[in-house]
Amino acid sequence: MDKITSLRMENITKTFPGMKALDNVTIEVKEGEIFALVGENGAGKTTLMNVLMGLYQSDGGCIILNGQKVCFTSPNDSFGCGIGMVHQRYMLVPNLTVKENIALGLKKAWKKVKLDMDFVVSKIEEIGEKYDLVVDPDAYIWQLSVGEQQKVELVKTLCLGAKFLILDEPTSALTPQEIDELIQLLKTMNKKLPMIFISHKLKEVKELSHKLAILRHGKIVFCGDTNDYSSSDIAALMTGREVKMPENNEEKEFGDYALELKNVNVKSIRGFLALNDLNLKVRSGEIMGLAGVSGNGQLELAQIINGLRKIDGGEILFLNEHIENTSPIDIIQKGMGYIPEDRNTEGIVPSFSIKENLILKDIENEQFSNHTIINNKAINDNAEKLREQFDIRCVNTSLSAGALSGGNIQKVILAREIARKPKFLVAVYPTRGLDMGAAQFIHSKLLEMRKNGVGILLISEELDEIMNLSDNIAVIFKGHIQKVLPAKTATRREIGMLMAGVNND
Repeated sequence: MDKITSLRMENITKTFPGMKALDNVTIEVKEGEIFALVGENGAGKTTLMNVLMGLYQSDGGCIILNGQKVCFTSPNDSFGCGIGMVHQRYMLVPNLTVKENIALGLKKAWKKVKLDMDFVVSKIEEIGEKYDLVVDPDAYIWQLSVGEQQKVELVKTLCLGAKFLILDEPTSALTPQEIDELIQLLKTMNKKLPMIFISHKLKEVKELSHKLAILRHGKIVFCGDTNDYSSSDIAALMTGREVKMPENNEEKEFGDYALELKNVNVKSIRGFLALNDLNLKVRSGEIMGLAGVSGNGQLELAQIINGLRKIDGGEILFLNEHIENTSPIDIIQKGMGYIPEDRNTEGIVPSFSIKENLILKDIENEQFSNHTIINNKAINDNAEKLREQFDIRCVNTSLSAGALSGGNIQKVILAREIARKPKFLVAVYPTRGLDMGAAQFIHSKLLEMRKNGVGILLISEELDEIMNLSDNIAVIFKGHIQKVLPAKTATRREIGMLMAGVNND
């Protein structure tokens, strides 16, 4: 198939045990369009795309491609018709080069038992020229930024013959600058191929898409032209109610310093200083926002506070006790809460059930066990309470956590950490991958913790989130705190300049 001029999914129905995931869903995408698919976590967006990619077979309905009915029983069928998907979790091998990653799926590059790497490189260059999508074939994946890895995923999908792109939360791990670059790139690419764009970020949906469909509980509740509706209109249609993000407007007396970092130095895995003479103090009842471009030491900072990485110099005090180079379990027992950046490898054990993940840090608590016998009723009751309170969308809490959508995994982590009533919380991108309704709920929970005297270090690349929630904003650049600003008087321009390393003091 040389070109895809129209794609229609008609009356698609899909049922899982105890749950109707898709209920007579119909969407249509035409040539030259970017079609946005939006909805709350668990609304059915990923399930619908899995049907289109042949990963699931629908219980009813059909797929019509260029006016002809098609049947996809596997991803190979979908790929064969020119449909490619860039997943939210990148499908790249870190210790292989760009060209080696692309060669893995490029059948034409394999000549009997020999791999024609020159053919792979020529294909990468051809795609780069056609779509203005340049990558370095010889770079190792682990050497690339998240934004560069995103480009490699696009090149790989196009090299495999994609003529129609599905983009699942493509900006969820990108910096603001990388997001702007990607949006411009997708607009250019859209001149040559149609796309389905899945996102919770309504600003990007408005900026990028021509049409949108809103899924709620497996049903299409709206379909129309994007330009005819505001972001607040779309949010209300997604959730069934008006969504207004809470703000930190309440005056409060802060307590003593809960967390102090003094002249902290940490080397990265590559040997350079990831944290360079870093100083930071956060009081009880204070939300300290940490703003910065990804890769400037945020990950290392979160890890050293939680005992996951050793420091090379300096001091870390938690409630006036030294915790530098202390074990994670000791820090947890002192009352530290942690929402990690990588929810799938640090936040949960994917093969464990949802209810088990909700008590990972408390299995020895007498509420759940007496060290030899596990209290299954208490574990089940705890899981059901948190499932309802945090709106974790699942058939039951006995399912493996790894089977959940990204947003629902995030809710499991948040539910566990907040329910433990920590004395301090390190929250790294707490609303990444969450829809507006869920983000609104999480923001209100963080402000509630602040009101109850919990100190919070909020690490985020969403400036709106930081400015709405923080009492003070620390800006990090190359592992050093540039400046701490009062959130009420800080401007986006001032923060942006500090994030770029410009400090006029």
